[in-house]
Amino acid sequence: MATDPPVHPYETLTAPDGEQADIDTEMVPVVRELWRRGYTTTACCQDVGEATAGVRAQRETPLGYGGNGFIAYHRGYALLKMPVLDAQRLVALLADTTTFGEHVRRPWRPGSWRVNVPLEPGGLAANAVLHLPRAQLPELVGTLRQRR
Repeated sequence: MATDPPVHPYETLTAPDGEQADIDTEMVPVVRELWRRGYTTTACCQDVGEATAGVRAQRETPLGYGGNGFIAYHRGYALLKMPVLDAQRLVALLADTTTFGEHVRRPWRPGSWRVNVPLEPGGLAANAVLHLPRAQLPELVGTLRQRR
């Protein structure tokens, strides 16, 4: 299966399980800190709206998703995809912080995270999808480092 060329600059990292992963450069510090703390990540993107628009512009055939509304809604939001239990641990850790508490506890407000676990025919998906404002990435790294 062909894959789309990357839209964002990336760095290839070696995950804790030994696998190689291409990580968007703005996500590298976040992913490294999460891995250091024992979290598993399964996907990430530094700007979902921008990436979707970029992929759409490079393709001859439609994506099947990623219309103008999708792109506008996700522009400026980074994505972390991780196992549900790890996502729950991360949200619980951040809920007790001054910087991120309101962002993870109170959805649909400016700066809030969008967190969901897709419902699949057999039940809930194994991975949670966390969308957070891209501008919060440096603060997230700092908060994770402080919460040793």
